[in-house]
Amino acid sequence: MDTGTDVMNMDDMDAIVAAMDADNDEALMAASGQNVKQTGQKGLPRININYDAETEDGKTLPRGSWKMYMDGRFIYADEVILRPILRTFEYSVWDQESGSFSSRSVQKTVLSGMFPDTVGGNKCGRLTREEEDRLPKDDVAYLNSRAARCNQILYSKVSGTFKDADGNEVVLDNEPAVAYFKSSGFIPMNDFINNLNKQQKVMQKTEILLRTNRHKKGSVTYWTPSPTLHGVVADFSAEDKELAAKFVKTVKAHNEVVMNQHREAVKLIADDDDIDLAADFDNVNAA
Repeated sequence: MDTGTDVMNMDDMDAIVAAMDADNDEALMAASGQNVKQTGQKGLPRININYDAETEDGKTLPRGSWKMYMDGRFIYADEVILRPILRTFEYSVWDQESGSFSSRSVQKTVLSGMFPDTVGGNKCGRLTREEEDRLPKDDVAYLNSRAARCNQILYSKVSGTFKDADGNEVVLDNEPAVAYFKSSGFIPMNDFINNLNKQQKVMQKTEILLRTNRHKKGSVTYWTPSPTLHGVVADFSAEDKELAAKFVKTVKAHNEVVMNQHREAVKLIADDDDIDLAADFDNVNAA
């Protein structure tokens, strides 16, 4: 195991004491890591439908518009041009209380087969409709299945005229981004791409005009993606090919992390089973 970096970081603690002795605030902040610049954004920008009515300081936002986080701020547009380069599917469970995913699966380009997940299972506990129908509605397996969502993920280029919360215009031209479509947004995008297949159109050469449709169910208002064909690109550019390779690398890195966690979780489950089995033997012997 390479401990060089860890030792170096421990040695840096001496710099904290030295900076305090010298009463050097700048050196102290540097030694403490306070001067490390934070970008506020990790990985690809994500485009999704905005549900916020206003900013924290009270500025009105366009609900139902498309939203992206770019250069330290959110920007919004009623319509965007999306050119998908890679499509994958992934299962996940969102923990509302912690504000993070409690489990995620690997990403695959097809929905068939196994989807190993981070908790040592398959598809984050999602069952088939037939399997769910055989279970009582209060069964833990049924409830876990209902909590798992299938995401359709489009690694894409995004173009459009956006505005930030202050009304400043931001124009994007083929900006690499990722879009997740799940729940009510899954079917519109899936149907659109399936229709491309029927027309013998290559998804990666297609430009999709994305708007949103507003729906109301009781007191709940929600929006779904409304995709229409905008245009078709004749050939792949060198930039397209390079970006496709980067997207594939991103997915592979995600899957490697998931599989490492999957193997660790399976090992823990096996260890727990061994403990339970040993306890059963002890109980038998004691009897």
